[in-house]
Amino acid sequence: MLPILFALVGVLAGIVVNRAADNLPPPPRRSLQETPRCPYCDAPRTRTEQFGILSFALRRDRCHQCGAPLRLRAPRVEITCALAFALLASRFAFDAYLVAVCFFTAVLLLIVVIDIEHKLILNVVSIPCTLLALLVAPIILGGTGTNFETIRWNLILFALLGAAVGYAITYAIYLLGIIFLRVVNRGRTHKITTVAFGLGDVKLAGLLGALVGFPQIIYVLIYAILLGGVGALVAILLQLLRKRGLALGMAIPYGPYLALAAWAFIILRPPM
Repeated sequence: MLPILFALVGVLAGIVVNRAADNLPPPPRRSLQETPRCPYCDAPRTRTEQFGILSFALRRDRCHQCGAPLRLRAPRVEITCALAFALLASRFAFDAYLVAVCFFTAVLLLIVVIDIEHKLILNVVSIPCTLLALLVAPIILGGTGTNFETIRWNLILFALLGAAVGYAITYAIYLLGIIFLRVVNRGRTHKITTVAFGLGDVKLAGLLGALVGFPQIIYVLIYAILLGGVGALVAILLQLLRKRGLALGMAIPYGPYLALAAWAFIILRPPM
């Protein structure tokens, strides 16, 4: 019964994620309270159009104003969030840990969606959520069953260390990428401007470090880099098959791989 209930909560969380993914990225950046708008005609979405699963189930999958098709992203996000919440509810008992993990699952899903669509990881999402992750670190790192009688406040130190290490490692990778670009671009007519890790990825790594703690953040980064390598190889193969050519400097977002590796650690690792 609990997984079914949390699946329904996950659908609602997916609706919020979709609204945030529509409103937060520039341009134009809007408040979460504002009604999402059609990217083609800028008309405000109707209430039905704001619910992905419902709009497609009722076959109202086009903008009421201009007739442009609605994004399949909306129902996909709602279904993904519902399945993730149901999985978490089937794995953990109903307590503060389950609520916290579900919340940060929705946050990571939002980061992934925006990174895929805009190649951005927004400060307005990553920084406040990092501070929140540090505050609830005794619950996240303590694991299921943590309560006010068993809570260990010293876990905040592990979260702080995890955030610092995650930030430091990815920032070093970012600086190495900048140096690499300067070397590679010497004498080139068409400059390569993309690096493996951007500053958004650096701040995301800080958030993930706060969520998984130290030394787990090191393993998260290793697995994320491995997953990213596999993803890059698949993307290159698909590009070769479709275009029969290879674009150097092709931008591949690392946020999804970072988020996936961290989420797996959050739900699979034993408490600290």
